Amino acid sequence: MGTVTKMDERAWWIWLQHSLGIGASKHQRIFESYPSIEDFYRAGTEGWRLEGYFTEREILRMQNFSLEQAQAQLEYAEKLGQRIITPDMKEYPQCLREIHNYPCVLYIKGTLPSVDTLLSVSIVGTRKATRSGCSVAHTMGYELAKAGAVVVSGGALGIDTQAHRGAVEAGGKSVCVLGCGIDADYLLANAQLRQAVTLDGALISEYPPGTQAMASNFPIRNRIISGLCDATVVVEAAGKSGSLITANCAADQGRDVFAVPGNVQSTVSKGTNQLLRDGCPPATCALDVLHYYESKYELNLPEEPGINVETAVPGAECKQVQPLSMPKGLSPSAAKLYAALTAEPKPIDELCAAAGLQPAKLLAAATELELRGVVQACAGQRYALI
Repeated sequence: MGTVTKMDERAWWIWLQHSLGIGASKHQRIFESYPSIEDFYRAGTEGWRLEGYFTEREILRMQNFSLEQAQAQLEYAEKLGQRIITPDMKEYPQCLREIHNYPCVLYIKGTLPSVDTLLSVSIVGTRKATRSGCSVAHTMGYELAKAGAVVVSGGALGIDTQAHRGAVEAGGKSVCVLGCGIDADYLLANAQLRQAVTLDGALISEYPPGTQAMASNFPIRNRIISGLCDATVVVEAAGKSGSLITANCAADQGRDVFAVPGNVQSTVSKGTNQLLRDGCPPATCALDVLHYYESKYELNLPEEPGINVETAVPGAECKQVQPLSMPKGLSPSAAKLYAALTAEPKPIDELCAAAGLQPAKLLAAATELELRGVVQACAGQRYALI
């Protein structure tokens, strides 16, 4: 190993995270044998091999990623306006330190709320949410935030988006945990919402700047969503989904899991109904969650439940779930179609008349909007805003 020059202590953690990989838990074993990352670093290749639990790939990464590169990565993130915290810092949430594979590094934009002293609830669910599911997620996010809870989710379309939006509209605190670098071009349609989250909350990620969103990143990310929270509420989830991974992470971490009851014939309710069969308490409104914690936290409980999913009238909350504004950079046809769409699904012939487009141009515009993540195709050749 080369000479180690004096550098920011956080660079050691960046080096370790890069070497072991995102989501690894071997750093805990390292601290059983070494008093610090620097001592482990100085053990060198021979010492790492003697430990007997590192793969050759991990050792190669330890050799090939220098501390200077780690320092440069830290400085670059800070130039982008991101704050970096590591487990040895007081700002690092204690609730995350308690999970077995806690992240070595967190990149933060905004202000991370005090999740150790405030009730924190993650709201998760499918990207292909129903209008009823979006309404429930939005209202739960709103009422939990109004009550003083921190609302945590993953920034994806569907349930995540509505949970964050509800918290923002309530003037409350929200945390968006990303499965990519904070600077990545992920879901540009939600860029304005993510910016709004940072005004009284934070975007956080364990992925360094420049890391693009990949399907494999999100299951790893989910342990942070649950780890930050007292409870996870699953609104809608298919039988096999990332939301159930988050629920399983929460259970493994000793956190509470709630499920919103759903239509037994709906594919997006299969996962939540399974959770209920397995013994998870139901959450039909925010109060069902808040009552669990009113003796532990100082909460501003609402007098009446906002939405009970058993009695909700479909479409009653459509104004709350409208996108914040028209996405930038749309083609003329897509802009016309966007202006004609609502949260209520509309058939193609009605949209053609409202937007002044021929069917072929309308379908091309609909595809453009679907790729931007702001429109969903519904049964019967109908389209609606997400």
